[in-house]
Amino acid sequence: MDLVSVIIPTYNNQDTLGETLDSVLNQDYRPIELIIVDDCSVDDSHAFAKAYSTKNSSQGISFIIQENKENKGAGFTRNRAVELAKGRYIAFLDADDLWKPYKLSLQIEQMRLSQTAMSYGAYEIFTENANEPKYLQKVFNSLTYKKLLRANYVGNLTGIYDTHKIGKVAVSSLRKRQDWAMWLDVIKLSGTAIGIEKPIASYRAGNGLSSRKSSLIKYNYAVYRNHLNYSFLKSCWSMVLFIYEQWFIKKAMIKKLD
Repeated sequence: MDLVSVIIPTYNNQDTLGETLDSVLNQDYRPIELIIVDDCSVDDSHAFAKAYSTKNSSQGISFIIQENKENKGAGFTRNRAVELAKGRYIAFLDADDLWKPYKLSLQIEQMRLSQTAMSYGAYEIFTENANEPKYLQKVFNSLTYKKLLRANYVGNLTGIYDTHKIGKVAVSSLRKRQDWAMWLDVIKLSGTAIGIEKPIASYRAGNGLSSRKSSLIKYNYAVYRNHLNYSFLKSCWSMVLFIYEQWFIKKAMIKKLD
C-alpha cells in the first residue's frame, strides 16, 4: 500500500483536534503520515498535537508536528506541510472536520480503477454532533477544470491527489479560498477528478452558513484576478458566472437531511 500524507493545519483548534485526529486513525487504510502544522495558536493546539503523536504513533501511523513562528494563514501553513510530505497521495483535512473510516481506501481504490490523479467526494454538514448531520453536499461523479472554474465544487476535506502522476502542487498564498485555487491547479494537471457520491467526510459548520459564504465574494474574485491572473473584465464576468453557479446549481446539490 502506498503512503498517504494527511495535511492538517491548526489554529486554536484544541477543542476539536482530538476528534479530527481520531477520524484519521480510524481509517481502514494504512500507511498514513499525519503532518500537523500549527499557525501560531494562542491555545494549546501545538502541545496537544505533540502529545497525541507521542501516544498514537505506530507501525502504520507516523506524525510530523511543526509550528509557525508567526501567524501566516492557512495557505502558507498547508504549503509548508505539502513540502514536508513524503506520501504518494496527499489529502487535506481541517482540524475541526472529520473523515468517515472508509474515506481513504474508497478514494484510492476508485482512483486506481479509473486511472485518475484526483478525487473528491460528498460530505455531510453538521453543527454540533457529527452523528446528527443537517445537510448532505452532493457531488458530480466526474469533475472537469471548466466546471470547477465556475464554482468551488471540491470540499477541501475530501480532496486527494496522486503525486506520482502530477507531482506536488503548491498551495496558493491567498488568505482565503486558497483551497479552491489549489484544486484548480491540481485538476488542470490531472485533466479530471473522480467524484465519490457516497459521503466520505463530515464538515463542521455554524449557523449562518449562507451569510458567511456571501461575505467571501471578494475572496472568490481574488482567485480569478490574482491567482489565475485574469483581466479585470474577465474576472468580473467570471464572478457573474460564479454567482449563478453558486446559487442555482451548487445550492441545489445540498440536500437537507431529516
